[in-house]
Amino acid sequence: MRTRKIAIIAAGLLLASGCGHAEKRQARTAGHRIAAGKAAGMKARTAPRPQRPPAQRKIDCDRLRCVALTFDDGPGPYTDGLLDVLKRQGVRATFFLIGQHVHGFPAVVRREVMEGHEIGDHTWDHAQLTKLSTAAVGAQIQRTQAAITKASGGVKPTITRPPYGATNRRVGQAIGMPLILWSVDTEDWRYLNTARDTRVGIKEPRPGGIILFHDIHKPSVKAIPAVIAGLKKRGFTFVTVSELFQNRRLQPGRTYSELLPRKTASPAPVTASPPPAGSPAGPAPSRSGPRPQQAEGD
Repeated sequence: MRTRKIAIIAAGLLLASGCGHAEKRQARTAGHRIAAGKAAGMKARTAPRPQRPPAQRKIDCDRLRCVALTFDDGPGPYTDGLLDVLKRQGVRATFFLIGQHVHGFPAVVRREVMEGHEIGDHTWDHAQLTKLSTAAVGAQIQRTQAAITKASGGVKPTITRPPYGATNRRVGQAIGMPLILWSVDTEDWRYLNTARDTRVGIKEPRPGGIILFHDIHKPSVKAIPAVIAGLKKRGFTFVTVSELFQNRRLQPGRTYSELLPRKTASPAPVTASPPPAGSPAGPAPSRSGPRPQQAEGD
């Protein structure tokens, strides 16, 4: 009988001990849940908001010596290094992308956009558009637009560069965007020579110019630091293509190779009768007095 009582007491103590451990486990679990909830809430409050691309700058290229650096056929294995150079120098450029290259470098495309560079459409596979049907031209552009928009996080190009500069009225209408050519062709793809690329890139640009390089070639990318330094020394301001033309209204289907000076208004005609001697519309002064007016067209 005594043994039975001891067994009952021991069982009760074991049960009480188990319940205590269970309660402690439940408390710990509840505490962990509360802590996790607080941490999640804090993380949600402190998480950075999605970044947006920088806005286009207000730069008056009718007054400043502006120049636009442009790079074709990327993105490629050297584009990231080029972006490092542009970031250090505080320079924005314009990249005309090949659609089939975008899928291999989506992070590079996103970086181009987020660092303030402009993205343009350079067709899907660098086709000569004048040799394609109208439907095929449209497909080249639309496939590239879709690839760039996806990789960039929603930025859709508004300008195009036709490969080889080959375009005509039909192609321009099929593309439906301004066609951006160039005023300085460095021909970097032909020579693959950093020293030559540097020399041409510094000496040939004029105010309002658009310079053509290719970021898929290592010698070209290596030339850019010296090109930037040389053009800065010449007093140039670096802009994207859209910043270059922000005081103009670019027309879809038309080609643009540089920013031309605005046409100055003609001087107001002289209305005095007869025009005063020495005026733009009058006779030269003479000791014997003004000569008779000649009839227009004489």
